[in-house]
Amino acid sequence: MQDRAEKKEAAPDWARVVAEAVSELGGLAGPLLPILHRLMERLGAIPADAIPALAEALDLSRAEVHGVVTYYADFRSAPLGRRVVRICRGEACQARGSDALLERARLRTGCREGADVSDDGAFSVLPVDCLGLCSVAPSAQVADRSIGPLTAQRLDVLLSGAAPAPPGRAVLGSGVDADHDALAPAGEVPRVFLSNDSAARARGADEVAQALLAAAAARGDRIELVRTSSRGAHALEPLLEVDTPQGRVGYGPVDVESVEGLLAAGLLQGAAHPLALGPVDAIDFLARQQRVIFRRAGVTAPLSIPDYCAAGGLRGLEAALATTPGAIRAAVLESGLRGRGGAAFPAGIKWNTVAQTPADQRYVVCNADEGDSGTFADRMLLEGDPYLLIEGMAIAGIAVGASKGFVYVRSEYPEAVRRLEAAIERARAAGWLGARVLGSEWAFDLEVRVGAGSYVCGEETAMLESLEGRRGIVRAKPPLPAVAGLFGMPTLIQNVLTFASVPEILVGGAAAYRGLGVGRSAGTMPFQLAGNVRRGGLVELPFGVSLRTLVFDFGGGTASGRPVKAIQVGGPLGCYVPASKWDVPLDYERYAAFGAGIGHGGIVVHDDTADLAGLARHAMAFCARESCGKCTPCRIGSTRGVELIDRIRAERRPEERSAQVALLRDLCTTMIDASLCAMGGMTPLPVLSALEHHPADFGLEGGPEAGPRTDPVAAPTARSGAGSEGPRR
Repeated sequence: MQDRAEKKEAAPDWARVVAEAVSELGGLAGPLLPILHRLMERLGAIPADAIPALAEALDLSRAEVHGVVTYYADFRSAPLGRRVVRICRGEACQARGSDALLERARLRTGCREGADVSDDGAFSVLPVDCLGLCSVAPSAQVADRSIGPLTAQRLDVLLSGAAPAPPGRAVLGSGVDADHDALAPAGEVPRVFLSNDSAARARGADEVAQALLAAAAARGDRIELVRTSSRGAHALEPLLEVDTPQGRVGYGPVDVESVEGLLAAGLLQGAAHPLALGPVDAIDFLARQQRVIFRRAGVTAPLSIPDYCAAGGLRGLEAALATTPGAIRAAVLESGLRGRGGAAFPAGIKWNTVAQTPADQRYVVCNADEGDSGTFADRMLLEGDPYLLIEGMAIAGIAVGASKGFVYVRSEYPEAVRRLEAAIERARAAGWLGARVLGSEWAFDLEVRVGAGSYVCGEETAMLESLEGRRGIVRAKPPLPAVAGLFGMPTLIQNVLTFASVPEILVGGAAAYRGLGVGRSAGTMPFQLAGNVRRGGLVELPFGVSLRTLVFDFGGGTASGRPVKAIQVGGPLGCYVPASKWDVPLDYERYAAFGAGIGHGGIVVHDDTADLAGLARHAMAFCARESCGKCTPCRIGSTRGVELIDRIRAERRPEERSAQVALLRDLCTTMIDASLCAMGGMTPLPVLSALEHHPADFGLEGGPEAGPRTDPVAAPTARSGAGSEGPRR
């Protein structure tokens, strides 16, 4: 990376960069965030003098522009250090020691807490709430390159100045780009498959790819290396697969040192080796799943249209074009599909509301602002099967009469953004998007928008504000976005997994989809195992599986080998589910019955060394930091919550501690009942569940202040507005 002096000499004149950005992006709807991202990319900061220039060019007030620049964490008034190290401290990474690694990085670089840049300008060490690499925790990101699991040794190498492997794409044996989809016919050249997913790359997949190509060339072996999506068995990554007459045979986890031995042992023929896993489809972690959304995971090249279609893609869109919008909506309603973003509102009702609201323009918006600790399914799908999202959104556009769609992706997912944008370009060229979708009378097109580091923008109305170029402040409801959403028009908002479920409903039928799952929880859920778990990864099964089955049968218990102490379900605002509930089937109603929720399907495991009082404090501190500030219970309540937990932990007088616990419970009740959205309304859930089930961590010995409560802690999900998607980031 250039040093600061070189960057200053090479830096273009900010006024010219602003003018170019406005010229290129000013025609977009709500262009301010894309323009600010461009300035950050080109200048490394937003100069103060640029604010009045942007305000004039975009016909905004200076206060509006300044408010946006200072609201989002990604926009900065001064450049970061020459080497930027982002260390995740979401709950999943905390469960694997990320806080100690963050402190180690700060000490070694001189980046004091609260200081973005070391005194010599060499480093910036930034804590990040989630990098979406929860199954390979603890994780870090350097120059858009993911690293995990991060160890003290790997961290020291990063801080020594050694550059991480470039984030570029590994090449195929034929020398073409990994995103290329013109593959040689099967059988002409031995074909080897290796995931290009960020989690696999964090564990060294790119290095394995280069080593494999080099070793094969040195041996005179011709191979074709295909970079695929990920199967989600992240504990086995890097997972090499080779085509054989009996199907794909797997080897893993593979490292650079084992590559030559694998080739010598007969990797290309699927021969025996200590790393051999046998037929990939028979691996227990994968064979026991029932995949619908992730059926192509690990099988196809992410941007290959032929791969996608050969594996059953596009049939849902073709079926939609062969029927009517009303019939599509009826199928979605009959299927029982519910939003997978947290609120679990019936999708079909929302689709009908949007379609039946009179308007000249309607929009479809995908909330891909996934950021809950323990969740990474959206990232995997955006990186590994982006055409499925495109197909689902195109079907939705036809169904509700919307010609324009947006995908709002969090900035912490740079590879997902790149792949999705490339997939949209290819889909448009193939006629899947545009003025005549697949030659039909229907028009639908998509645009990607990148967030800027605000968790609350996972709440649907805050996301709409961000899309429109403003601060991500939650809107009061009504009106609901389905009636008056983006730019005041009826807007269908669903998350990635919801849209990705739609093509299967059109292909297999609503009744078949409803037949999966239990009760009113229809279909499958990609559960995500993370934290202190031996086999982290993605497990897609119909609703009704138990937490015990997921954590112990699929996950193998803790990575540390110690007893499981706590399991958090549903992200950083989810409850810690007690052991007495680990056998309750995972479905929306049964979890709501004891005050918990499934959320986006994230599951974070903690062993018996975890400090639940510290995690409860983290939840309140997280809310205080990420609150949009619009409502007092969230803005002030979270700050008071941090203070109360600190007092409880420090207090030695039982009577005074009991009084502080009572105050904390009252505060949580106020936040639940009076917060404007799920951010403030759900933050008390991990606090109350930790207090109830792990009182000793708060210094409590039991008794009235630690006894069980029956507070309706699930109420915020239902009360946050029909069809609302709570913050997931």
